[in-house]
Amino acid sequence: MSNIRAIVPAAEYLFMTRFVSDDDTRYYLKGVAIQPAPVPGAYLVATDGQAMGVMRLEGDQATATHAGFILSADKAIRAAVKCGKREQAWIICREDRADIVRLGASMSPTMDDLATAPVSLSIPAATAYVDGTFPAWDRVIPKTITGKREGQHDTCAEYCAAVRPDLLARFQREDKPVSFDWNGFGPMLIDNGDERFIGVVMPHGNGRTMADIAARRDHVVLSHAEPETAAETAAA
Repeated sequence: MSNIRAIVPAAEYLFMTRFVSDDDTRYYLKGVAIQPAPVPGAYLVATDGQAMGVMRLEGDQATATHAGFILSADKAIRAAVKCGKREQAWIICREDRADIVRLGASMSPTMDDLATAPVSLSIPAATAYVDGTFPAWDRVIPKTITGKREGQHDTCAEYCAAVRPDLLARFQREDKPVSFDWNGFGPMLIDNGDERFIGVVMPHGNGRTMADIAARRDHVVLSHAEPETAAETAAA
């Protein structure tokens, strides 16, 4: 596995592509950032500046042995990894390419198995990876949740409209409900029922973006040394 940067399940990659940007001027957001977790496993992160998803996968689900990099959300890659009910796929991220491995849905391969499994398709590095630096995503996650509504939004429906329903809809998975905690005009944590996942969304129309929040030290909470902190905050 010496030339393998990461191994990630295609289903989780595809879910995370919901949050990528389509803005060519922000090319570094047009993919899913993959970073090593402090224990065996990997972080998958994507954002368009308004909504962000962070997924932490354990070592038996994914691995990342390389410094952080960005796996492109190119349509060709997404099409290549889509599977029917009888299949599952993984993306083997190598230095010079990304290999797609497909296996039966009932199989439970190890990371070592996947590293040597037959490849169904290879995608060259120029297409597979985004040459850029992903922002400091961990600085966006709020340190505290106020539990308060602010401004003119007196009902849940009005507040949801303020943050745009299409943003909230991105977080839904497998027909599970999506919930959030009131946080004034600050970024809100989103719970979609997946314990591995944390979502963040900025209220729409308040003039602040993810970049604004990332610059504020009082919102730093999730560091690579404290991987459970944000999950605990979301569950509170």
